[in-house]
Amino acid sequence: MSSEVGSQPLWLLILPSPPREVTSSTIRSLYASTISQVLQAAANISSTLSTVTVLDIAIPCNFSERFWYSDLQSLLGQVYKLVCLLCAENSIDVQYGNDVDVRILLFEDPYNEGRLKDTMQVVQNDLSIGPIASLRRLAGCGRSWQRVCSADDESSDRLLELFLRLRNESFDYSKGHIVIERFASKRSSPASMNTTSPGTHHKVPRAHHDAVAVGGTFDHLHVGHKLLLSMTALVLNTNLKPGSKATRSLTVGITGDKLLENKRFSEHLQDWHQRQAAVESFLLAFLFVDEPSRKLPSSKNEKKEGGHQRIVSNILASDLAIEYIEIFDAFGPTITNESISALVLSAETRAGGIAVNEKRAERQWTALDIFEVDVLDSADATNSDHATNDFQNKLSSTEIRRRLANRQA
Repeated sequence: MSSEVGSQPLWLLILPSPPREVTSSTIRSLYASTISQVLQAAANISSTLSTVTVLDIAIPCNFSERFWYSDLQSLLGQVYKLVCLLCAENSIDVQYGNDVDVRILLFEDPYNEGRLKDTMQVVQNDLSIGPIASLRRLAGCGRSWQRVCSADDESSDRLLELFLRLRNESFDYSKGHIVIERFASKRSSPASMNTTSPGTHHKVPRAHHDAVAVGGTFDHLHVGHKLLLSMTALVLNTNLKPGSKATRSLTVGITGDKLLENKRFSEHLQDWHQRQAAVESFLLAFLFVDEPSRKLPSSKNEKKEGGHQRIVSNILASDLAIEYIEIFDAFGPTITNESISALVLSAETRAGGIAVNEKRAERQWTALDIFEVDVLDSADATNSDHATNDFQNKLSSTEIRRRLANRQA
């Protein structure tokens, strides 16, 4: 479940490079011990302070020059699934008052393919954004982490030390004392695991879309929502040439309150502005746009209400406009904005994508490229029925509202 970043504790966990073959077993073998320890420590803080600790998990990868949708989805999906399962296994949840809001960030592996020299280069007034940023951009993105964590092994130490060096060099950081904590690495390394950045074994063409859309209710933002939003940002064209006048747009349709009045446990349903703020906070964090609570100084935030439709716009200095639009049907701006060229949706809403393209065909508009995000499941991940049920419940906004109701009963 998502929180509004502000007074909440903010932690960062830097993980080593993922395995070449990303599966449930290889991700669990490599990451489970470290993530579990950090989650439990963060949950203890949440419980003690009666708040939600925000945990950014940063993963190095090697996808900045080529885009393989399946590879990235597999990596993000498997890590989010592992986080969800570990929370279920360790009873970390809103109903226990010890919830942790996890957000996965991606950065270029500085030790892959000779990128270290580029990583060390100082870029003055760097206004670049992600979704896959350099380690220097991660270190200098302005998020006020109070605690930075890593595994206690050679590869993790190397990344952590470089991160701290770059952070100390970045701008004028008077962010207060940062606690550095290393957690004992108990990972197993099966022979099939090669811990280098994933290759290109999934041959899915690179995306070149300057206008991408996604839609949903986004109530009590959970890991399923986060994966969907992350993949939407990753579909955007990131290969702009210096001096290019091209602009990019990311449109998020968010269901209006009126359509949700008959939802179960509606008394715990977040209103449109709360849901929009949670989506905005997550996307700006994923794109490394300064701290989620504010925009870059040269950015502009416009808010307007046109008639009965609420719209919030982020106009960023890096050529990207993000628009959050209240929607009242299954189509939203995909059938009113011809310039949108791609739609990201979950596999279970595939029929909705087909319907959108049928509507666009009636207008003689170009069909949208449809990118599907797999539905996360707990298969082969745990032997505990209780943990399996808790896992599935964490992917349901209805179940989150039910647990909130039970907690207050």
